Amino acid sequence: MQNYNSVLIVDDDPVQIAVLTAYFAGLKVKSIHGAEDSTVALDMLSKKSTDFDLIVSDIQMPNMDGIEFMRHLKELGYSGKLAIISGIKGNLIDHAARLAKLHNLQLIGGINKPLKKNALDALFLSNQPKTALVNNAGEYKCTNADFAKALKNREFKPYYQPKVDVQNGRIIGAEVLVRWIKPDYGTIAPNLFIPFAEKKGFMEELTFLVFEKVLSDLSRFLPLRSDLIFAFNLPPTMINKTALPAQLMARMKSANVTSKSISFEITENSILNLEPATLEVLSRLRIYDFDIAIDDFGTGSSNINILKDFPYSELKLDKSYVSTIATDNFSKEVVVAAIKLARQQGMCLVAEGVEDRQTWDIIREMGIEYAQGYYFAKPMDASSFCEYITSQKDDQGANAA
Repeated sequence: MQNYNSVLIVDDDPVQIAVLTAYFAGLKVKSIHGAEDSTVALDMLSKKSTDFDLIVSDIQMPNMDGIEFMRHLKELGYSGKLAIISGIKGNLIDHAARLAKLHNLQLIGGINKPLKKNALDALFLSNQPKTALVNNAGEYKCTNADFAKALKNREFKPYYQPKVDVQNGRIIGAEVLVRWIKPDYGTIAPNLFIPFAEKKGFMEELTFLVFEKVLSDLSRFLPLRSDLIFAFNLPPTMINKTALPAQLMARMKSANVTSKSISFEITENSILNLEPATLEVLSRLRIYDFDIAIDDFGTGSSNINILKDFPYSELKLDKSYVSTIATDNFSKEVVVAAIKLARQQGMCLVAEGVEDRQTWDIIREMGIEYAQGYYFAKPMDASSFCEYITSQKDDQGANAA
């Protein structure tokens, strides 16, 4: 295990600095400093006020990127260790590693965003260099013809995971998930086919197919509880298409469903650039009275400014942090930081991945409004969800006792 006494974290996103600060605090590092600009970091180094034995630097930063920053580290004669992180896809870290070697810098490795504790442990708790990126994504191996046939046969079905009020356990709606029910094969989870659909250009057709099925299911759900809200994920490839709001509204009008029953979610790790079309789409959805949530917050590589640049109304905490909040201080600090940011922007919070009563008690004490997870219910098909609503009406908030 490598030991560090003083660490400098260089990243233009204060969330990433907070995450890494919590991580190194858990390792009992005595001195932890953060700099949101490479020039600030260089000024700290040139003054030699602190003798850093580890610098963790992002590659993609404004004013001065991490590649240029490494050249200045060489010129300053920095002799400590260096780790690099990146939110850019591809083999940029490998190129950066070769450049660090040419600069005679002591690079211990690099990892890709989103930052995961196991990847951080592998890099900072091992004496072995780790320059390979962590690959978290799977891809279902199928052909274009196979997927097109599945769309034609409408083999994709919406599943519903209940969202509840943390204070009383009462259902307030559900997140819409999708499953591929493939004949003679079984149920295929989204992480095994969504990457394929994105890569091959099937996402728009898939999205509208599932959305229309959800609208149809609402004719069964809303008579049981008219106040339920169903959160639907919008793929990032569609957010910059200005026709999207009208297309969604037309389908809802045809199904006689209003905006009070639907909200939309956008994942943080899909980087949304501040461009006119994207801002127009999200703003028009808010004008139409839809709530918009940023999903999986804490795992993305996007800058904190997306909370200010886009009209989000809800922040969903990623389950990788929520599920370990009771046992891991790193996860707890990430959640605390996210809560602070949400409150500053006037956003409500949803905790994903609540799997036991202890976790529920903790997030309730923190003031998080809503939650979802296996402690309440697993994702279920439309018929099972109807039964779930009915059972809650008979025994409202039973788990909250």
